[in-house]
Amino acid sequence: MANDAEIRKLARVLGAPPERFAYLRDVPPDDLRRFREQVTSALFDAHLGVLERMAGASKLLPSPLLAKMAERVFGPLLSARIAGLVEVSRGVDISKRLSPAFLADVAAELDPRRASGIIAGIPRPVVSAVAKELARREDWITIARFVDHLPDSTIKASIDVVPDHALPQVAAMLDDPARIADIARLLPPHRLAALRDDLAG
Repeated sequence: MANDAEIRKLARVLGAPPERFAYLRDVPPDDLRRFREQVTSALFDAHLGVLERMAGASKLLPSPLLAKMAERVFGPLLSARIAGLVEVSRGVDISKRLSPAFLADVAAELDPRRASGIIAGIPRPVVSAVAKELARREDWITIARFVDHLPDSTIKASIDVVPDHALPQVAAMLDDPARIADIARLLPPHRLAALRDDLAG
């Protein structure tokens, strides 16, 4: 189970179907996770100099204009690459001006480790709207990747829009299994009673 989850996450990073990596099923999950993190770092560090110059130049433009440029010009992939290079307060201000659908696209491309400050600073209503969009897409991988980087109050707001049947799938995709207990603690009693066995499994 853990191997399958890691293979799915690696496939997401590389933009390939999980079936292509079936030969990795015998590799220990921890090794797969380290490899995925190395691949992610390599992808995000490519053209780092250019991205840093773009992030620096963005300081000259107002946030409303940058938000429009992100959606209409940069696109989600480039926006995700730049996100970890901008000042936290500015990144939060820009994110509040983006549509939930576009933020969901960016979230799917983002390395949360590089933008944890921005992620933690995004207002709860915005996070909830993005989580709702990701849940509509059944993108449990992206939802799980952000659990380690959100405060509990924001995680709770996100969980509220994730259907019961999907919570075990989100739990299976967490990088840190210890966070399962945190999710369970944030669930209301009527949901926890029905899901305790799945989340602990």
